Amino acid sequence: MDASRFISSGLIEAYVSGLATSNEVQELERGMKQYPEVAAAVDDCQLDMEQYVTLQAKTPPTDLKQRIFHIIINEEAARESGAFSEEQATDEFPETKTYVNSAWRWIAAAAIILLLGSLWYNYVFYGQANDYKGRYEALLSTHNTLATQSDGYKTRIQQMEQSIDLMKNPAMKAVKMPGTKPFPSALATVYWNQQSKEVFVMVNNLPEPAADKQYQLWAIVDGKPVDMGVFEMSNPHELFQKMKSIDNAEMFAITLEKKGGSAVPTLDQMYVAGKAS
Repeated sequence: MDASRFISSGLIEAYVSGLATSNEVQELERGMKQYPEVAAAVDDCQLDMEQYVTLQAKTPPTDLKQRIFHIIINEEAARESGAFSEEQATDEFPETKTYVNSAWRWIAAAAIILLLGSLWYNYVFYGQANDYKGRYEALLSTHNTLATQSDGYKTRIQQMEQSIDLMKNPAMKAVKMPGTKPFPSALATVYWNQQSKEVFVMVNNLPEPAADKQYQLWAIVDGKPVDMGVFEMSNPHELFQKMKSIDNAEMFAITLEKKGGSAVPTLDQMYVAGKAS
């Protein structure tokens, strides 16, 4: 076989990719020694293959190439053990033998490497996409939390604006109720609209009652206590709590009673009291 046949047969590509049979390897190595241009073509093919793989690689696992070549070599060994001997074919047709199949095996191996590299790239990209999705969901959760807090602040601001409007009403009378001697630090205020007869209570400073206790507002009318209702301490954002309405009152007071209220005030549990006039 002359130099031009070595170069055009595809044997060089099979040799560089490691897919050539032992007979093909021996034959090409003899040609490399005999023809300098064949040896130069082998060097050029090795360089081209390295550049091609480098440009197209997608960073597959380090042992991927060895596994693919191992599979192909096993298939080649199985083919060599078949009924037809390539060595016999070489002897019978020494000048007309071609290596198209070997060249296609090299192309197929390169294609498999690129495919698996692409799959590896897609796997990495999918992991990054999941990470970005997790970050987006975390941001969305934070946004929803902030939105809920914002709604709470808006509600509180509305309540404060309503309270300010209530206090600015010229018909509203403010009755301060300072603490009694047993509870000197206690303080509460009654806002009494003498036109509409509405009564509101604002807690300035009262201790949190026990679970089975409630504060109860009283109006003193003609020297007698009148029940104005019980109120809760659980909502610190609710500045005013509406109580029962009343036409006339001489003073107001707050006592601590059993939960649900009492028909008569417990005088030794009177926390605050203040005159209405």
